[in-house]
Amino acid sequence: MPDLTSTPIATGRESADWFHLEGSKLVRNLKWGSTVLRSSVDVREPVSGDLKGEWWRAYLRGQRPAPVLGWNRALRAVDLFSGPGGLANGFSQFFAEAGYPMTSELAIDQDAGATRVYAANHGTLRTSSASVASLLDFAVRRTSRQTTFHYPPEITDENIASALQEVDVVLAGPPCQGHSNLNNHTRRDDPRNSLYLTVPAFAVAIGAPVVVIENVPAVLHDADNVVETARDLLIAEGYNVVSGVLNAAQMGWPQARRRHFLVARRDFAPLPLQDVLEILGEPEPRSVWWAIHDLEDAPAVDVVDEGTVVSSTNQARMEWLFDNDAHELALPERPKSHRQGTTYMSVYGRMHKDKPAPTITTGFMSPGRGRYVHPTRPRVLTAREAARLQGFPDTYRFVVDSGSPPGRTQLAKWIGDAVPMPLGFAAAFSAYAPSLP
Repeated sequence: MPDLTSTPIATGRESADWFHLEGSKLVRNLKWGSTVLRSSVDVREPVSGDLKGEWWRAYLRGQRPAPVLGWNRALRAVDLFSGPGGLANGFSQFFAEAGYPMTSELAIDQDAGATRVYAANHGTLRTSSASVASLLDFAVRRTSRQTTFHYPPEITDENIASALQEVDVVLAGPPCQGHSNLNNHTRRDDPRNSLYLTVPAFAVAIGAPVVVIENVPAVLHDADNVVETARDLLIAEGYNVVSGVLNAAQMGWPQARRRHFLVARRDFAPLPLQDVLEILGEPEPRSVWWAIHDLEDAPAVDVVDEGTVVSSTNQARMEWLFDNDAHELALPERPKSHRQGTTYMSVYGRMHKDKPAPTITTGFMSPGRGRYVHPTRPRVLTAREAARLQGFPDTYRFVVDSGSPPGRTQLAKWIGDAVPMPLGFAAAFSAYAPSLP
């Protein structure tokens, strides 16, 4: 029989994260200082010895945790550059475990389809497809001594401004393509990069006590130093700020995905992200197969489950990988531009069944965009499989209108650009752990 009581994952600074069974319930104990968050989920038989994995499986099935303590007031959230709600998934999960219901007040994204998906899954009261910058009036003043707002930032849309009183947290994932190492044209000096600064301006304009911004790690190398500028602006407005890079694989999640987070809070200093990693981290990530094994030959219910039809040439390349029990495509089988050698050996690659997935990008539906060939079948990942690896539960509704389902390009963007749930959870823990009773 496996040991079904997990040992604390971390014990530094009187902190720990451990799980145990109480009859048919799996209980999580998340401890920081004198505070212990305790919540439970119902488990299915048989239960493996991997109790944290069982906890995450319950999440992926769509099961919400039942907290030991509940609180009277919901936490009100605004999400800028929201996409379909990946970052919000992590916050919603943390709030559920902590006993605070989350009310989604507003989601803004110029992709109206993404905000429809967001609202369908998070019960959002108001959505907007306006540019965040168009809703704000602000200016930044830099001197040799400090960086501040030239005058108090203001929301120019009266309807939005009047609806956002007493918001608790502003979440944001500004466009990252301008920072991405995959962008070889305008990297580091892209006009979209300045949108990062709309986030502190929006938060200050509505008086939000907590701000969380996520982006690719390369945002730190932006030509205009947007992270440092945002940090200075928030500090000048009385916020305490921590920042750093978190990797989902270091938390045991089955994907190697790194994201930069800036976490700011007015009344308490957020928990340093390195401390968060020490508490929530695990020695090894789970495998691709842990996440998607039951979807190997799953029937297609809708477009999210359907396989992608590729060219006959690419289908032959995928067949070659299985015929030769290989995970990298041989040079003679590659496009002519690759045949003299390439540094992109993962392109046209097959996933390793027993390893975590590589970073899921918007190209996961094409074998020519990365290592996205299924580990046991000559096909690329379905949107459902990629969504699981990104931390979307199976109950997440990407199709909100059966008469007009999203196209594959939309699905790939929504899923590939998202933030895995454990990373959003970690950011929420950083922001709220120091203030929990």
